[in-house]
Amino acid sequence: MILHGIRISLQHALALLTLLALSTSASTTSAAQAAEESGDQQPVSYWNDVRPIFQANCQGCHQPAKASGEYIMTSYDKLLSGGETGEAAVVPHHPDASQLLSQITPVDGKAPMPQGKPPLEETQVALIKRWIEEGAIDDTPESAQRRYDAEHPPHYAAAPVVTAVQFSPDGTLLAVSGYHEVVLHDAAKALAGETSRV
Repeated sequence: MILHGIRISLQHALALLTLLALSTSASTTSAAQAAEESGDQQPVSYWNDVRPIFQANCQGCHQPAKASGEYIMTSYDKLLSGGETGEAAVVPHHPDASQLLSQITPVDGKAPMPQGKPPLEETQVALIKRWIEEGAIDDTPESAQRRYDAEHPPHYAAAPVVTAVQFSPDGTLLAVSGYHEVVLHDAAKALAGETSRV
């Protein structure tokens, strides 16, 4: 008799838990739908949302070393300005005037870009369109905007890691390799700390 009462109580408890779980998931889903319908979505991030799509699908051809169509997508400013057509690729707040969007939007399952690859997914195109509608804001972190090249070498807060040191065969240059770089020093000049990069 007691066992029968426990079994019924357990069944009631399971039924209540199931109803509670269903109502919680339904309210979460309806809250997400309501937020979507009311426009309470988070703004699209260029750095976190749009740039990764371009890196994976576009920047192999549209970068400084290649620049297909004279269009570079690795720089935010050049991404907006466009390429050989002279048309602005991205017109903030105006997706219909943005050449980029017309190139990546599939028609009958085909899109001009990315060339020789399947078109971007519908959700990716919609995300890029929404980013343009929101003003195509560049939220690139300041740390990612640093430029390192021969004219702008890195400045180290601590001594750099040196992985190898080698003189040139004629003894005029000293090559010092470290993390992602090889620095050439003129061996005939002053102390190593005072030599300029070659």
